[in-house]
Amino acid sequence: MQKNVQISENVFVQDLGTGFSYVNFCRTAVVPDNAPEDEEVLEYYAEEQYRVPNPADYPTIVNTVVKENYPHGADEAALRKGIVNAQDADFVEFNNFVEQVKLKCKNEGIC
Repeated sequence: MQKNVQISENVFVQDLGTGFSYVNFCRTAVVPDNAPEDEEVLEYYAEEQYRVPNPADYPTIVNTVVKENYPHGADEAALRKGIVNAQDADFVEFNNFVEQVKLKCKNEGIC
């Protein structure tokens, strides 16, 4: 994952043509300080950008983002804790993170 990346266009999924795509979460448009006043010049930024294998569909995006944020089996450890105790802090945090990723995808029309 990369943070605060300038992107060329305001798109959620940007196909790289290499078998991978960039997925751009929390995009914003900014008018640069040095932009001419008579032109509308925008720069786009992604708060978080992930490199995802194609096809960049809902399950691939969610799995890639989760694995990158919970590496080396941390995702499975959180799930095991949730099986034992659904109120476990690690499980609750993990579950909330996954639900947020899923909601962001759905809000972008990726279902």
